Amino acid sequence: MWWDRKPDPENYRAPAGVLQPDQTRTLLLYKRDSCGYCRRVYRAVDSLGMELPMKDTQFDGQARVELQQKTGRTQVPCLFIDGEPLLESADIIAWLNAYAFHVLNAS
Repeated sequence: MWWDRKPDPENYRAPAGVLQPDQTRTLLLYKRDSCGYCRRVYRAVDSLGMELPMKDTQFDGQARVELQQKTGRTQVPCLFIDGEPLLESADIIAWLNAYAFHVLNAS
């Protein structure tokens, strides 16, 4: 199944308009704890041993407003990479895996 596929971080290429995971980036995840897709991202973050700043749109009304102003929607999870949004949990997980491979493990 597609959700069982392991991303190939060594050969990863970010989608058009998304910064490559090839150098240190400023990251911020907008999330909602009740969202199953967000929980998928949390598990990936935990398994990578990453610390990722997060804003919860369910309990922080200002975070929800910020997300809507920046993207025109309130969809979570949404990972901001140097201020640019990346939506969809599978895309976020693949990006984070490649980031950990290229940047975090290289240090």
